[in-house]
This record gives sequence, C-alpha cells and structure tokens, in this order.
Amino acid sequence: MQRTHNFTSTFRKKIFRQIFFSFLLSLLFLIVFYALATFPMQKNSLIEVMHSEAKTLANSISLVCEDAMVNDDDSFIVEHNLAVIAKNPKIYNITVTKRDGTVIKTQKEKWELLEQLPSQLTQFQKRHEVYKIIDEKQIGKKVFHYTMPVVISGIDWGWIHIDFSLAQYNRNIKTMYLFLLSLTLSSVVIILAVSYLLARYILIPLLELTDTAKKVAKGNLNVTVPIRRDDEIADLARDFNIMIKNLAHSKEKLRRSHDELEKRVEERTRALAEKSQELEELNRNLDKRVREESEKSRKNEQLLIQQSRQAAMGEMIGNIAHQWRQPLNALGLVLQNIYFSYQMDELDDEFMEKSIDKGKKLTATMSKTIDDFRNFFKPNKIKEHFMISNIVHNTIDLVDASFRNHTISLETELDETLELEGYPSEFSQVVLNILSNAKDALIQKDPPDKRVRIKSYKTDDEIVLEISDNAGGIPKNVIERIFDPYFTTKEEGKGTGIGLYMSKTIIEQNMNGRLEVHNDAEGARFTIRFALHEEMQYADIEDNPSLKVKDE
Repeated sequence: MQRTHNFTSTFRKKIFRQIFFSFLLSLLFLIVFYALATFPMQKNSLIEVMHSEAKTLANSISLVCEDAMVNDDDSFIVEHNLAVIAKNPKIYNITVTKRDGTVIKTQKEKWELLEQLPSQLTQFQKRHEVYKIIDEKQIGKKVFHYTMPVVISGIDWGWIHIDFSLAQYNRNIKTMYLFLLSLTLSSVVIILAVSYLLARYILIPLLELTDTAKKVAKGNLNVTVPIRRDDEIADLARDFNIMIKNLAHSKEKLRRSHDELEKRVEERTRALAEKSQELEELNRNLDKRVREESEKSRKNEQLLIQQSRQAAMGEMIGNIAHQWRQPLNALGLVLQNIYFSYQMDELDDEFMEKSIDKGKKLTATMSKTIDDFRNFFKPNKIKEHFMISNIVHNTIDLVDASFRNHTISLETELDETLELEGYPSEFSQVVLNILSNAKDALIQKDPPDKRVRIKSYKTDDEIVLEISDNAGGIPKNVIERIFDPYFTTKEEGKGTGIGLYMSKTIIEQNMNGRLEVHNDAEGARFTIRFALHEEMQYADIEDNPSLKVKDE
C-alpha cells in the first residue's frame, strides 16, 4: 500500500518546499515588478492629461486675447480670464506676465496687478512650455502649474501661467492604489494555490518513487511504484518496477539455490558416512583427492562470494536511491524552467529541444547508475590485469552518495600507475566490504569529522593499499576475530559475518596477497599487500585456520 501524501506530510519534504517557494517567490516578483512598473506610467499618464488640458486652455487664451495683447488692452485680458475661471472650477488662478514686467493675476471673481512675479514662478518662464506639480505657497496647496510662452508675429510677448487643482488627480491616484492593492492580494491567493498544485504535481511521483526505493532497500520486494501519468517520470517508474521484479526473481533463485545446497549437504553427510569404509583407498589416492577437493573448495568459495554480494543487494538499492537524488532534483529544475518559459511566453522549439535533451541526459545518468551496480555483481571467471586506482574509483562511485548522505568524507591518495593481476570484481568487493564496515563504524561512533582515507603506493618489494578511518578503532577483544567466518559485532539482521572473511579469502587465496588490520591513533587501518616478486614471503596459509574453507 502506498503512503498518502497529504498537505502536512508533503510540506515537510525539503524538495517540495524548495519547488513551492521558488514558484511562489518568482510569481510574486512578477506581480511586484508589474505594480512598480505600472504605477509610474499611470501617474505620468494622469499628468499628461492635465498637461493637454492646460495647453489647450493656454492656447485658447493666447488666441482670443492676441489683439488685446498687441494693443495692451489689459481689461479685455482680465475679463476673458475671469470668464475662463468661472467656467472651469479646476483653475485656481491665471497669471499673465509681459516682457515689460507687467504681471496680471486673475482669480475667481477678482484680479490684481503685481509689482513682480513671485520668484517661485520666475524659473518657469522659458522659451518653451513648462509644467510641474508644485507647492503653491500663496494658497497653501499643491497645484499643477503650467507655463506657456506667448509669441506674436515672431516676437516674444510674455507668458501665461495657469494653476490647476489636483483634487481629481489625487482621486485617480487613490483609485489606482486600491486597484493595485486588490490585484496584488487576489494574485497572492491565486499564486499560493497554483504554486502548491504545481509543486505537488511535480513532486508526488518522485516521493512515491523514493518511498518504494526505501522499502526495497529494507528488503521488501513485493512493492511497485504506481504509474498515473505518461511522461519521463512514468518511464523511470516502469524501469524501477522492472528492476524490483528482477531483484525478486534473483532473490527467489538464491533461495532455491540455498535449499538445494542444504539438500546437497545432507546428501554429502550421508555419503561420507557410507564411504567411511573406503578411507584406506582414499588415502592411497590422497593427492588426486586433494586436487579434486581443492577445485570443489574453489567453486564453493566462488559461490559464497556471489552469495555475499547478493546479501549486500539491499544496501546497494539504498545507494542507488542516494545516487539518483541529485539527477532527480536537476530533472525537477528542468520541468520548472519549462513552466517559467511558458509563463513568460518564451517557450519555443529550441528551448524545448534543449530541455528534452537535458532530461534525456539526466535519465541516461540514472540508467548508467543501474548498469554500474549490475556490473558490480557479475562474477569474474578468469584472471586479468587491472589498475588498482580504477577499481577504487569505481567502487567509490557506488558508495559516494551514501557516504555524503552521512557526511562522511572520502580522501584518496592513489598511485595511478599500480597494476595487479587477478579478479577485479572480487577485488572491488573487498574494497566495498572494508568501506561499508568503516561507514557503519563512523555512523555508530559519530565523531565530529567523519573521514575515510584510501592510499596506494609501492615500496621496494610490494604494492600496498591502505583504507583507514577515524572511528576510534576496533576493540582489542574483537580485532583478533574480525576475519573469522560468521563473526559480527553488528545488531541481528544487519550483518552476516562473512564480509571480512570472504575479503581475506579473496586477497590471500585467490590473489596471493595479504589482508591485515590494526588500530592507529585515529581508528582502524586495513592494509592489503601484494609482493612484487613471484615467491610470496608470507606465512603458510595452512598455519592460519581462519583462512581455510571448511569442508562440507
């Protein structure tokens, strides 16, 4: 049964909050930008309306009073301006100034001759029209002031000053403020809903995929990822379901192999009892029998190696989940960019093609992760030459995401020229077993700076690979037994006890090397050594019972 992702559980997801707030803040930014860009334009538009009205009125006064201006008929100018103010209540006053310094100021139902024009208005008397909102000191109000030069027959005669009321302008500004505020509030509500729905639409399939991956990592192979859509995420879910099905099939085959092995053990036990009488004959053919049993032992050892890999499969699935997290985040960003381009009306064929290519590359990366883990479980049949650094780097790629998830740093100091002959897949399993034990120890001890260091180098007579951690070391009462088969210090169900045993068997029996461990100042240090000459200067394996593969 799949988990129900309600609002509370969904909002707790960090990736959901990132997508949600990215949408929300982006859309809010567009609304604020629209308001900030629109408001000045609206104000300028209202000012231009007053400018047009003032210009028309000034031109009308100039045209009607042209003869009076030429003949210095000030009384006609006054009467006309009084009539204009009476018809237009928005006008506070009309001031006419001549080149000779005469100033005629007309207000509602009165007029007067001024000795000089107020200094506040003198700055507006230019050879072109001037208009501006000013603070009229004489009436104690802000007004829209318009000044136009009067030119008669090419001669500068004077200027016309008109002061307009800003009451209508202020009402329009207030209405515009209220409109923008209501638009912003309604947009915020809509943006919240849209951001939530979009983030949920993108995230829910990924959360379901993650939930299923966690269950598979815990060993539950009876689950599948629900497929409710037809896109790249649905293709990913189908591939993941196929992988789960294949894992379940492999697990069933392993179970049958185990049952068959137990049956063979029982048959072998009975056969040994029946053949006890043939002991003398077997002793006479001891050399031949030893070779036959050695070959069987090697085959059984290979089977045990493969079984130990299958036992680690649950942890590998968890590593796949860690490896997929970054490309899944990037895939979410690709979808987000497509949506933003669509909102901005910039979604074209070129952008869509680039986005699809990027999405294909991300899914190809995830597919490669599956191939890397699949190749890890392929057993080697023959010996081959391989570079130690390549095997170490490939193994690190398998666990890198898991280590980063637990804030464990991996430091490498590798000689890229060192080469060995052996089984690279088995050697990779040895490195992986040691890294996994180091990770578990660091998680359990939890030092402030969790660190694993891998170093390879060559001395005069051997090639050395060292893997060390800073988890505090292995207890003295345990360190002598960690290579014993089926010995483990982990909780029940979290360790099989064959990882380090098989690692020592692989290095010392299959690859003629030596695996040892000791504690240093910070923690445990595992050392793998390979002699450069053909004759290994190591103790005879027969002197170390822990390395023998026990007879069935």
